Amino acid sequence: MEKPTRILELDGLRGLAILLVIFFHYTNGQALTRSNGLAYYVQRCATLGPTGVDLFFVLSGFLIGGILIEARGSDSYFRTFYARRFFRIIPIYYLWICLYIVLVSTAGRAIQVRSFSDKALPDGFEVYAHFLFIQNLVPFNWSAQSGLWGSWFGHLWSLAVEEQFYLLAPLMIAWLSSRRLLAVLVGIVCGAPLVRIVLLYYVHQIDCTRVMPFRADALAVGILVSILWKDPASRVWLCGHMRSTYWTTAGLFLLAFGPIYFVSGSENAFVFSFGFTWITIFYALLLVMVLVESRGWIALTMRIGWLRAIGRVSYCMYIIHWIMDLFFHAVLLHARPQIVTLLGAGISLLAGIATYAVAWVSWQILEGPLVRIGHAFRYSTPAVNQAAILISGKPGPNLPGF
Repeated sequence: MEKPTRILELDGLRGLAILLVIFFHYTNGQALTRSNGLAYYVQRCATLGPTGVDLFFVLSGFLIGGILIEARGSDSYFRTFYARRFFRIIPIYYLWICLYIVLVSTAGRAIQVRSFSDKALPDGFEVYAHFLFIQNLVPFNWSAQSGLWGSWFGHLWSLAVEEQFYLLAPLMIAWLSSRRLLAVLVGIVCGAPLVRIVLLYYVHQIDCTRVMPFRADALAVGILVSILWKDPASRVWLCGHMRSTYWTTAGLFLLAFGPIYFVSGSENAFVFSFGFTWITIFYALLLVMVLVESRGWIALTMRIGWLRAIGRVSYCMYIIHWIMDLFFHAVLLHARPQIVTLLGAGISLLAGIATYAVAWVSWQILEGPLVRIGHAFRYSTPAVNQAAILISGKPGPNLPGF
């Protein structure tokens, strides 16, 4: 197999995704207020931040889908994929859960008071469900949990969505022919918003939008982009229609993000129904522009060194960023995180810098070595090349780090 190549712009897109999420959690953790004009409009802009999760989903679909399509038919298809996923995802995630259990067991009451938790810190099934990646399936209202609990676990529902995707995607790609795979993926993209509408208007379940089948359109779109990118004819067509792609992307930006901004949040009926799909398609087109126009201004932006550096350690940053903000505000200001003062905004900025520093250390001493162990598991070369040629007409690049 030829030496793997890395698409540097994808690290930049991951950096953009984590910055969006951090921007939201650090600035929009409290109710919108007009007491400070600048803080109010910053918070309004931050309502776009949760869509960083949708960008993560699209990237996961693109990268994981591309790897699985290339490896289809390999004798070590399942073993290699799940071994690499284990070493990339599980150790630091389980360490994070265990750290919470130790803290609550040894100093739960003191931590609860100092972290402004309104309720006793959970130490039962709510915690242990995370080990099985089913926290998004149990009937808990994560957004209502404040203080330490919410900052530690409230955002990790998205990891459950991705892990559930990792269980199903290899089976789907291995067992379906190329034509049926395309039909299934298109069906998922078209069907997911319709199912969400039923949930919203007839079942009145907003929390179900954190369950994998109801967010599968983002992951499916990512796989579709991967298939298109590996097909020479599709790649030529994309290169010849970039002007219309730019205009479509601009229109989708207004269509998808306008309602979020002007209704002051992403938790509304429009976003939960068709909005998620339009946001997904917007990010998919952004990914396409990065891939097709490697010298375009968007690709050049995604190759900025500091943005790629953030993207490289985005997994750890995603896990720890929210609790870091709570920690710094609790220790330095003895108050909940707020940005309505210059000092509060500065503390949140400090928390963000510290989040990156911890994630960088984690990558150097833990995650990076574990990823290298995972990549000691390899797909059998003949089958990989055969599958890649079948899909794309020529062997495609392996994408390391996933």
